[in-house]
Amino acid sequence: MLLGDIFDVWVSNGNVFAKKFQLVVDEIAKFKKGGGEVFYFEGNHDVHIGKFWTDRFNIPVFQKEHYFDIDGLRIRVEHGDYINPADTAYFKWLDILRSPALTFLAHSVPGNFWNWLAVTYTEKVSRRKTYRYTPEHAERIRKMIRAYAEATYSQEKFDVIVTGHMHVFDNWDFQKNGLSVKSVNLGTWLDRPRVLKIENKKVEVVEL
Repeated sequence: MLLGDIFDVWVSNGNVFAKKFQLVVDEIAKFKKGGGEVFYFEGNHDVHIGKFWTDRFNIPVFQKEHYFDIDGLRIRVEHGDYINPADTAYFKWLDILRSPALTFLAHSVPGNFWNWLAVTYTEKVSRRKTYRYTPEHAERIRKMIRAYAEATYSQEKFDVIVTGHMHVFDNWDFQKNGLSVKSVNLGTWLDRPRVLKIENKKVEVVEL
């Protein structure tokens, strides 16, 4: 499962981006063709991407949370857009980003334009934000991630919630009604590459 923001920017059918990130695309395609299952959760850097990943490789793309049953565990997976409930400006931006008008533009404007925008603005801003995180800031974000996990559990029960978006790693176990629940935010690969492995009901963070 890919939790979004896999690329600095990827918009629509992505011919330009497929060439830019050819090595990654090839590895994902090879895994899929070899019989592996791939699910892609859109982030705020990779949007309206079903035209590429679903149409070409039959990889399902989700914009919101989705639940999976893996080895008898109920897993909630999402990008993590709503972890910070106070970030109303970001929520408004998401509404615009996923509006019919922006959806039309995403599929109509040439990929070279989106790539230019990525190079001149988005990549630099996102990475500056990542490296600006102080220990105090990171701890505040971990509290948000954990509060969000507890809040979403109260809406619909799960064994594990896996999120991204926030560029801070957190691996936390908590108790609800006598049951053990795990929350994992994998952070950013710009810091350290990590994946979550689930096998025989064992949930393990693996550093690559």
